[in-house]
Amino acid sequence: MKRKTPQEKKTLSYDKDCRNTYGENDKASRRNIPLRKAKVNRVYRKKVDEVLRQVIGDVDLVKADLIESKSREIKREDWKKSPDAPLGEVIEQQLQRRKTHAGNGKTSRKRAREFVKNLKIEAERESDGRWIAEAVEMNGVLAYGETCEAAIEKCKRLAGYVFLEQIGAVGMITVNGNYISVITY
Repeated sequence: MKRKTPQEKKTLSYDKDCRNTYGENDKASRRNIPLRKAKVNRVYRKKVDEVLRQVIGDVDLVKADLIESKSREIKREDWKKSPDAPLGEVIEQQLQRRKTHAGNGKTSRKRAREFVKNLKIEAERESDGRWIAEAVEMNGVLAYGETCEAAIEKCKRLAGYVFLEQIGAVGMITVNGNYISVITY
């Protein structure tokens, strides 16, 4: 038998090993799966018992036959454990969530910094001597400044907050001159 390389072992593990994706931890599953099965059985036995308790006193063959047929018509509810997902799929979902999930911490701030770093900003001088900077890719994101650098810096800061609001990491309350009121989620 040929020895497997670590890469082959990993590939096999990703295909064959499974993880519980139901939403509860595996220790809870060990307890809850038998409990759910027992509950289904308990409900079934109770329904059958209610029908069979109608035979009290004299036993009439016709009545007993009718009750027996009623008890046989009672169906047990079907409960099955949701299947576990292959490890490869679980890891792929986790990686995908990490990429797309902004969160309220380092991830969202890092994405905002990268976005602002690559943002194209145009600046021009107004007739009154102030500078105006506008983020080309974002409608309505513009800022005034005394110098070109100050206007660009304010525009970048505002664009970062607008980006964070768009991904759901913060909520902007007011933008007033040099101040931006923000609520973090």
